[in-house]
Amino acid sequence: MMTSGTSGVGSAWAVAAALMVGGLGCASTPTLQLKAVDVAVAAPANVAMHLKVTRPDGQPVTLLASDFKVLEDGKAIPAKKLKKALLPATSVVDRYVLIAVDLSGPLIDSEYLSTLHDAVANLVDRAGKDTHLGVQVFDGDGLKAFVNFQDADQKAGLAGMRRFRPKNRVVDLWGSYMAALDALDEAAAHGSAPQHTAQLVFVTDRRDKAAKHSLDDANNKLQASKSESFIIGLGDAINREELRRLGRPDAFFTDKFRDLRKPFEDVADRIEAGHNEDIVFAYCSLQKPGKKTQHTVELRVENKEVHGEVEHEFSSARFSRGGACDPRQPPDFSAQASESAPAEASGGDEEDQPKPKSRRKKKPKTEDEEE
Repeated sequence: MMTSGTSGVGSAWAVAAALMVGGLGCASTPTLQLKAVDVAVAAPANVAMHLKVTRPDGQPVTLLASDFKVLEDGKAIPAKKLKKALLPATSVVDRYVLIAVDLSGPLIDSEYLSTLHDAVANLVDRAGKDTHLGVQVFDGDGLKAFVNFQDADQKAGLAGMRRFRPKNRVVDLWGSYMAALDALDEAAAHGSAPQHTAQLVFVTDRRDKAAKHSLDDANNKLQASKSESFIIGLGDAINREELRRLGRPDAFFTDKFRDLRKPFEDVADRIEAGHNEDIVFAYCSLQKPGKKTQHTVELRVENKEVHGEVEHEFSSARFSRGGACDPRQPPDFSAQASESAPAEASGGDEEDQPKPKSRRKKKPKTEDEEE
């Protein structure tokens, strides 16, 4: 999964996370690979952690807030006192997916055209959760967008896609691939979260016909991009070896149009598994404002399927007395990144770091937002 941007880790309270270790007494369940990417703190006592969570066998991971136990400075927070929640990962990563479909080849004339449209719609449904998703089709006249990245509802666009018929069937396959990659990269460059992912799903049922661009041109464009590229090749009119060169990380094929759902499902599985890696776990700390601001939080994950644990450091310098802590409060990791000077994070309490010229801090976000 390709990412870019900075996470804001670099302050005294945001050190590199420890990888998971075993020892939770669940030898029969797989041990998760857990990595803490960043931590965000806010008044009155909110702590949110961005986690990367994977299984050694590559299977997708599904966790609930109830699967997490929390220890601070080695002491477990009793379950009856622990307020916790899993928050949308949109606060830490902007996801972009573009599906580009060739509608100039033999599929458009076949009885399986509606099957193709259904497969695209299913991929949109599975890959589009908490994602900026676009759908474009192309023929010899180039790309045409039916679902834009900012669209909240894709149904109208997908309905319009079903009515599309090609006017020019001399397809510029490599040119269309490069144009789709450019559109994806441009959209992803506007992401506001600390990180972003970008994934192109390129679907075709034929070879290049226009000879305006080369496979090398397309491959060079891919090498210069930070996006992933999934290729879906359908039928027996494609060149698999050519298309495999653009599969980063993978390409999927089927010889028969009647089996075209399978490669779409395979791509959806890969995209969903990657998206599920990012988890934001939030809880209300029991630490109080005071001279000691540096603390260690340890998360232990345990359910019937998996187990694991991870540690990370945080500062309670931004905590305040009074006020009700709600773990569903939206975290602001970008604000943490901009205010990560060690002296400011520590509040100047018995630290050796030099004091900043101004100790004024931005007011943390407290507005209620839907999960």
